[in-house]
Amino acid sequence: MGFEGGISAANPFEENTYTYREVCFLTGTPIILEGTMTVKKNVKNEKVTTTYKYNLENKEQNATITRTIVMETVKTTNENGQTTEKSSISKKPTEIVKVGSKIFELTNYEFTRSGITDARPAVYYNTGEYILRKTYRINSGGTITVEMTGSQYGYDQYWSSAKSANVDVAIAARPEIGGKTVAWGGQAKIFVSSVAKKGFEYVENQPYQISFEGGYVEKDYEESVLEYEAQLPEFDKDGKPTGVMKDYKERIGIESTPVLTRLQVPDLKHLAGYWAEEPVKVLFSLGIIPGIGEDFNPAKYITRKEFTVMVVRAIKDIPEDPDITKKQKTTARTTRNKTPEISPFRDVSTDDPFYEDIKKANSRGIIQGTGDAYFSPEKNITSAEAVTMLIRALGLESLAPYPYAVTPFVDNDEIPAYARNYVAVAYKIGLISGDSRGYFHPNRYMTYEDASVLLYKLIRYMGEELVKDYRERFLSYW
Repeated sequence: MGFEGGISAANPFEENTYTYREVCFLTGTPIILEGTMTVKKNVKNEKVTTTYKYNLENKEQNATITRTIVMETVKTTNENGQTTEKSSISKKPTEIVKVGSKIFELTNYEFTRSGITDARPAVYYNTGEYILRKTYRINSGGTITVEMTGSQYGYDQYWSSAKSANVDVAIAARPEIGGKTVAWGGQAKIFVSSVAKKGFEYVENQPYQISFEGGYVEKDYEESVLEYEAQLPEFDKDGKPTGVMKDYKERIGIESTPVLTRLQVPDLKHLAGYWAEEPVKVLFSLGIIPGIGEDFNPAKYITRKEFTVMVVRAIKDIPEDPDITKKQKTTARTTRNKTPEISPFRDVSTDDPFYEDIKKANSRGIIQGTGDAYFSPEKNITSAEAVTMLIRALGLESLAPYPYAVTPFVDNDEIPAYARNYVAVAYKIGLISGDSRGYFHPNRYMTYEDASVLLYKLIRYMGEELVKDYRERFLSYW
């Protein structure tokens, strides 16, 4: 989104390019301008250099904005794994705003920002604050200063990402009219939010005589919203403030062109009408459950290894920043004396077909062993163990009361002590619920159908519910 109080949506057909909208208050009347913003980042060691270029217009108001900002961000990784950031301007910014015959030329740009990112196994959470102060010279004489104070919150993961910000704007103008300086001021509050989401829907085949039944289509799209409230003075026919303040309020949005991806069609005819048919179909279509489904038995117990593989494939890797300039990769020379791979667990062989998934789950902190460097891969997994793994992946353990939570389940005392907080959080965010009698059955072995429903809910949560907390909560508060 940048730091100018605007919203964006990525152009799926052109790298580093975004459709962008922004509200301008320089004339004393809000004007929405839209166009493109390009963002390019270069990374060297712990420093990121970002170049923002804006080309915006409003044809009805005969208004344009051209702007170039180059920013440096220095990152520091702390002992707890969190990354703190400090951003500042590295080159003199340029900006020219034209509205009719008026021209506002940027003469001073002061910017400071601090942020923090907490990288959890499945989600990177981030927050930050910034102050931006800009001064313009008006071609007809005089100056105008705009100060923005913003707070941003966001996260990044595979199924969705979000960035929301509240921005307070103060405008102090000193234009020259008839050879005299006429001062006026105003203020505004802006809420901006940009969201990228992946969803999927089932598409029925139209022809009957076709080799496969209908299947799921993954939909990748972005949507942004901007709302503002402003209090600005009324002006007379000569452009002088009258002393009467006007209220303005508006909401605008942007949606990107969706990118559609067909998913594989599993062979699950034997599950037609089954209560867990949809979750199982979705997980097979996404490749989360290995195989094609022909011999799938939903009532089979699932092992710790099998569930771990499904979790890793469900949360997927966190996408890299698309705006980072890609550098040519160099191929390292291979040597004959290659160091042999050492498994993190004594009972998981590096030759295991699912070794890489287990290794990834361990390195990302999703799983822990059962003691003495053992993983017990062939042991059936319990409900408590499975839920613990998912909340650990989301990094939401802190949502539980300190030091121990009491869950709403009748069998709360049967939940192992290590899992009680995780179970409480899973219930709180809607991943689990009790049976008809209010029992959780924490030590019951999970079946494939149980695991499929749980992971289906996880994907839905990561793709839809988490977004709401970063948008609807802000809108309600704002």
